[in-house]
Amino acid sequence: MPLCGTMRFVSTVLEYARLRPQELAELRRLLATQPRAAHAYAADLRLGDLDEEISSRGIDLDKAWDGLWWLLRKTRPPVDVIGGGEPLDELLHLFPVDDVATAARFLAKTPFKVLARRYSPAKMSAAGVTPDIWGQPEALSYLEEYYRLLVTFFQAAAAAREPIVTWVD
Repeated sequence: MPLCGTMRFVSTVLEYARLRPQELAELRRLLATQPRAAHAYAADLRLGDLDEEISSRGIDLDKAWDGLWWLLRKTRPPVDVIGGGEPLDELLHLFPVDDVATAARFLAKTPFKVLARRYSPAKMSAAGVTPDIWGQPEALSYLEEYYRLLVTFFQAAAAAREPIVTWVD
Protein backbone atom coordinates (compact mmCIF):
# COMPACT_ATOMS: atom_id res chain seq x y z
CA MET A 1 0.00 0.00 0.00
CA PRO A 2 1.50 3.37 -0.94
CA LEU A 3 2.16 6.00 1.68
CA CYS A 4 0.03 8.49 -0.20
CA GLY A 5 -1.97 8.66 -3.37
CA THR A 6 -5.50 7.56 -2.68
CA MET A 7 -4.87 7.85 1.05
CA ARG A 8 -4.86 11.24 2.75
CA PHE A 9 -3.09 11.72 6.05
CA VAL A 10 -4.13 14.83 7.91
CA SER A 11 -1.57 16.53 10.15
CA THR A 12 1.13 13.96 9.58
CA VAL A 13 4.82 14.26 8.94
CA LEU A 14 6.74 12.10 6.46
CA GLU A 15 10.04 10.85 7.89
CA TYR A 16 13.13 9.28 6.32
CA ALA A 17 16.19 7.52 7.73
CA ARG A 18 19.34 6.32 5.99
CA LEU A 19 20.31 2.77 6.91
CA ARG A 20 23.74 1.24 7.34
CA PRO A 21 23.86 -2.52 6.58
CA GLN A 22 23.73 -3.54 10.25
CA GLU A 23 20.83 -1.12 10.85
CA LEU A 24 18.82 -2.62 8.02
CA ALA A 25 19.48 -6.12 9.38
CA GLU A 26 18.38 -5.04 12.87
CA LEU A 27 15.27 -3.34 11.50
CA ARG A 28 14.29 -6.51 9.64
CA ARG A 29 14.94 -8.62 12.75
CA LEU A 30 12.78 -6.33 14.87
CA LEU A 31 9.99 -6.30 12.29
CA ALA A 32 9.87 -10.09 12.47
CA THR A 33 9.87 -10.28 16.26
CA GLN A 34 8.84 -6.91 17.76
CA PRO A 35 7.10 -4.63 15.23
CA ARG A 36 6.55 -1.77 17.71
CA ALA A 37 10.21 -1.84 18.64
CA ALA A 38 11.06 -1.71 14.92
CA HIS A 39 9.13 1.54 14.50
CA ALA A 40 10.84 3.07 17.54
CA TYR A 41 14.20 1.88 16.20
CA ALA A 42 13.58 3.56 12.83
CA ALA A 43 12.60 6.79 14.59
CA ASP A 44 15.77 6.67 16.68
CA LEU A 45 17.88 6.16 13.54
CA ARG A 46 16.39 9.32 12.04
CA LEU A 47 17.79 11.31 14.94
CA GLY A 48 21.34 10.50 13.82
CA ASP A 49 24.57 9.74 15.58
CA LEU A 50 25.16 10.99 19.11
CA ASP A 51 27.99 13.30 18.07
CA GLU A 52 25.91 15.13 15.45
CA GLU A 53 24.30 18.44 16.25
CA ILE A 54 22.10 18.12 13.15
CA SER A 55 21.29 14.63 11.93
CA SER A 56 22.76 13.50 8.63
CA ARG A 57 20.97 10.18 9.07
CA GLY A 58 17.38 11.34 8.81
CA ILE A 59 14.97 14.06 7.79
CA ASP A 60 11.31 14.83 7.92
CA LEU A 61 9.38 16.74 5.31
CA ASP A 62 7.13 18.35 7.89
CA LYS A 63 3.72 18.69 6.25
CA ALA A 64 5.20 19.70 2.89
CA TRP A 65 5.24 16.10 1.69
CA ASP A 66 1.76 16.11 0.16
CA GLY A 67 2.45 19.30 -1.80
CA LEU A 68 5.79 17.92 -2.96
CA TRP A 69 4.17 14.65 -3.96
CA TRP A 70 1.53 16.54 -5.95
CA LEU A 71 4.22 18.50 -7.81
CA LEU A 72 6.69 15.63 -8.25
CA ARG A 73 4.23 13.11 -9.65
CA LYS A 74 3.55 15.48 -12.53
CA THR A 75 7.22 15.12 -13.55
CA ARG A 76 6.84 11.32 -13.82
CA PRO A 77 9.81 10.41 -11.62
CA PRO A 78 11.36 6.94 -12.02
CA VAL A 79 11.03 6.44 -8.24
CA ASP A 80 8.18 7.85 -6.16
CA VAL A 81 10.24 9.28 -3.28
CA ILE A 82 7.15 10.46 -1.40
CA GLY A 83 4.64 7.63 -1.72
CA GLY A 84 6.77 4.73 -2.87
CA GLY A 85 9.22 2.26 -1.50
CA GLU A 86 8.86 -1.43 -0.80
CA PRO A 87 6.48 -2.05 2.11
CA LEU A 88 8.21 -3.60 5.11
CA ASP A 89 4.96 -3.48 7.08
CA GLU A 90 1.89 -1.22 7.22
CA LEU A 91 3.97 1.83 8.19
CA LEU A 92 7.56 1.36 7.05
CA HIS A 93 8.65 1.46 3.41
CA LEU A 94 12.14 0.78 2.09
CA PHE A 95 13.96 2.33 -0.85
CA PRO A 96 16.72 -0.12 -1.83
CA VAL A 97 20.15 1.25 -2.77
CA ASP A 98 19.45 1.11 -6.52
CA ASP A 99 16.19 3.05 -6.12
CA VAL A 100 17.94 5.61 -3.92
CA ALA A 101 20.59 6.12 -6.62
CA THR A 102 17.98 6.40 -9.39
CA ALA A 103 15.94 8.86 -7.34
CA ALA A 104 19.01 10.92 -6.44
CA ARG A 105 19.99 11.27 -10.10
CA PHE A 106 16.46 12.32 -11.06
CA LEU A 107 16.16 14.80 -8.20
CA ALA A 108 19.56 16.32 -9.03
CA LYS A 109 18.41 16.87 -12.63
CA THR A 110 15.08 18.33 -11.54
CA PRO A 111 15.51 21.81 -10.09
CA PHE A 112 12.71 23.20 -7.99
CA LYS A 113 11.80 25.67 -10.73
CA VAL A 114 10.52 22.68 -12.76
CA LEU A 115 8.17 21.80 -9.90
CA ALA A 116 7.26 25.46 -9.34
CA ARG A 117 5.91 25.69 -12.90
CA ARG A 118 3.30 23.10 -11.90
CA TYR A 119 2.33 24.95 -8.73
CA SER A 120 -1.33 25.93 -8.68
CA PRO A 121 -2.83 26.96 -5.33
CA ALA A 122 -6.38 26.62 -6.63
CA LYS A 123 -5.84 23.15 -8.12
CA MET A 124 -3.93 21.92 -5.07
CA SER A 125 -6.63 23.12 -2.70
CA ALA A 126 -9.37 21.67 -4.89
CA ALA A 127 -7.50 18.34 -4.95
CA GLY A 128 -7.34 18.30 -1.15
CA VAL A 129 -3.56 18.55 -1.01
CA THR A 130 -2.64 19.09 2.64
CA PRO A 131 -2.02 21.30 4.46
CA ASP A 132 -4.41 23.77 2.89
CA ILE A 133 -1.95 26.69 2.80
CA TRP A 134 -1.40 26.97 -0.93
CA GLY A 135 -2.92 30.45 -1.30
CA GLN A 136 -0.50 31.92 1.25
CA PRO A 137 2.48 33.90 -0.08
CA GLU A 138 5.10 31.74 1.68
CA ALA A 139 3.70 28.37 0.54
CA LEU A 140 5.93 27.99 -2.51
CA SER A 141 9.10 28.83 -0.57
CA TYR A 142 7.99 26.33 2.10
CA LEU A 143 7.86 23.61 -0.55
CA GLU A 144 11.20 24.68 -2.01
CA GLU A 145 12.92 24.47 1.39
CA TYR A 146 11.77 20.90 1.91
CA TYR A 147 12.46 19.89 -1.68
CA ARG A 148 16.09 20.99 -1.29
CA LEU A 149 16.31 19.01 1.93
CA LEU A 150 14.92 15.92 0.16
CA VAL A 151 17.33 16.27 -2.77
CA THR A 152 20.35 16.65 -0.48
CA PHE A 153 19.26 13.70 1.65
CA PHE A 154 18.82 11.32 -1.31
CA GLN A 155 22.14 12.44 -2.80
CA ALA A 156 23.98 11.74 0.47
CA ALA A 157 22.35 8.31 0.81
CA ALA A 158 23.18 7.48 -2.81
CA ALA A 159 26.81 8.57 -2.36
CA ALA A 160 27.10 6.27 0.68
CA ARG A 161 25.20 3.47 -1.11
CA GLU A 162 22.64 3.33 1.69
CA PRO A 163 18.98 2.35 1.51
CA ILE A 164 16.34 4.61 3.02
CA VAL A 165 13.37 3.72 5.21
CA THR A 166 10.38 6.03 5.33
CA TRP A 167 7.14 6.29 7.31
CA VAL A 168 4.40 8.71 8.28
CA ASP A 169 4.24 9.86 11.85
